Amino acid sequence: MLLSTGMRIGELFSLPLKNYHETYVVGGSKTEAGRNRVIPIRPEGREHFAYFAEHATGPLLLSGYTGQKIYANYRNRDYYPLLDRLGIEKKSPHATRHTYTSRAVKEGMPPEILQKILGHADYSTTANVYTHIDIETLVKSVETNSVTNTLLTNE
Repeated sequence: MLLSTGMRIGELFSLPLKNYHETYVVGGSKTEAGRNRVIPIRPEGREHFAYFAEHATGPLLLSGYTGQKIYANYRNRDYYPLLDRLGIEKKSPHATRHTYTSRAVKEGMPPEILQKILGHADYSTTANVYTHIDIETLVKSVETNSVTNTLLTNE
């Protein structure tokens, strides 16, 4: 769910059920730009949100979740064991926000849209802190967007 929205763990755990709208949620925290923002849910994550909405037992989307609802407990009892089972290097749940951002940039999401989704007041935070571009993406970008490549092709 974090990978399909770029939400912070605390934002997900405190998301009111009434703010879930099938293809997006309205939520956020931390800054003025981050509060009450529309956060689209990537198609591959929608079934998970729908599952928890269907099983909610209280006012929060995750109210029906039987696991650890306290961030530190969730991280240690659910999240890190899941990473171990999947063979993924141990990183904090906040790393999913970086992964979401890097993936969105790699897929060509316009910067102003990504900034709004993440709730950053300034795009420099999105670009300089959250975006991690791999070598393959850098090379592909130069090959497909290069002025030199266009000039050579047209000669």
